[in-house]
Amino acid sequence: MLHNILIPFLFSYMKKYFLLAGTLALMPAMTFAQDADVITSTVSHWPLLAAVLGAALATILPCIGSSIGVSMVGQSGAGLLTEKPDLAGKVITLAVLPGSQGLYGMVISLLFVFSFGPSILDQSVTLSPLQGWAIFGAFLPVMITCLTSALYQAKVCSAGMHMLARDGRLAGRVITLAALVETYALLGFLISFFMLNALQAGILS
Repeated sequence: MLHNILIPFLFSYMKKYFLLAGTLALMPAMTFAQDADVITSTVSHWPLLAAVLGAALATILPCIGSSIGVSMVGQSGAGLLTEKPDLAGKVITLAVLPGSQGLYGMVISLLFVFSFGPSILDQSVTLSPLQGWAIFGAFLPVMITCLTSALYQAKVCSAGMHMLARDGRLAGRVITLAALVETYALLGFLISFFMLNALQAGILS
C-alpha cells in the first residue's frame, strides 16, 4: 500500500519540477528577446545544459529512489528488531540493498564528468543540439531503471522481513529475491555506460 502511494506522489512532483526547470531555461531567451546576439549565445549553450542536466539527474533520481527504498526497508526492519534484536546484521543487509541504485547513477555521472567534462567545459569541443540531447538520452536508462527498481526492491525486502520474523535462516532467500529486481537496474546501468562510451568516441575523437 505504501509503495502504491509513494510512486504516484514522487512522479507528480517530478513532473512539476521538470516544468519549472523548462520555464526557467526559457526565461533568458524571453528576457533578451530583442538582442539577437544574446539569444544566439544562450541557444548555443543549450546542448551543454542538456548534457549536464542529464548527468545531474542520473544521480539525483536514483538517489531519490534509493533513499525512499532504504527508508521503507528500515521502517520494516525496525519493527522486527524490537522483537528479535539478534537479527540486526541481516536486517541491515536487506536495508542496504536498495541503496546500490544510487551508486550506479553516481558512477554514470562521474563517467560523464571525467570523460566529457574537461573537453566541453573549456570549449575545446562544441556540442551540437543533436549531440547534447543524445548525451541526455544516454542517461535515461540508468535514471529510470534505478529509480523504479530501488522502490520495487525495497518492497521485496520489506516483505522479506516477515520471512525473517518466522525464521532468521531465510535471509539468503530474501536477498536472492531482492537481487533479481536489481538485475534490471544493472541492465540500465550497463546500457547507459556503453552509450556514453560510444558517444565519447564519436564526439571527442
